[in-house]
Amino acid sequence: MELLITGSPRKGMYSDRLAECYAEITGAEIVYARTLNVNPCHGCGWCKGNGNGKCVQKDDMPELLEKAKRADKITIFSPVYWWQLTAQMKLVIDRLYPMSEEDWKGKTLTVVMNGAAEDDDKEFELLKAQFQEMADYIKVKYRFLGVGTTDDEAFSKAIEKVKTFASERQ
Repeated sequence: MELLITGSPRKGMYSDRLAECYAEITGAEIVYARTLNVNPCHGCGWCKGNGNGKCVQKDDMPELLEKAKRADKITIFSPVYWWQLTAQMKLVIDRLYPMSEEDWKGKTLTVVMNGAAEDDDKEFELLKAQFQEMADYIKVKYRFLGVGTTDDEAFSKAIEKVKTFASERQ
C-alpha cells in the first residue's frame, strides 16, 4: 500500500494536481494535509517512552500515523515555500516521530517538490539532499523529483515528468 500525503494549503493547485496524477498511476491513497487537524510536535518524548509509539496529543494524527505504519511506500508532494516544504507538510512530518525503526523497515520514501523555478534550480538540489539525510537516518529507500511549475506550459511538462516518475517507481 502506498500512502501519498500532499502538503499544498490550496485545493486544486499544482501540487494537488501532480499528486492526483501520480495516484492515478500508482493507486496510492491520497491524504490532504490541509484537511487535517495536526498540532505541532511538543518534543516531549512521550511517544518514545510511556506512549509506546502513540502521541499524547489528541488530534487527527493517530489515524494518519497508523496508515503510515501500514504503508510500504510513503510519498510526499509539496510546493516549495521559501526553499522548504509547506507548514502543513512539516507538521505531518514532525508528527511521524513516534514511528520506530521497525515501523520504517522496508519502506520507500518518495518526495516530489514543485516550485516556481526551473527543474535544475538549486532549491531542488538542496531539498533532495535534505530528504536524503532524513531517508538515511530512518534507513529507507528514497526517491526524489523536483519540477518547476512556473506557468501552465511548465506545469504540462511537470505532469509528464510525474507520470514517468510514477511509472518507474519500485
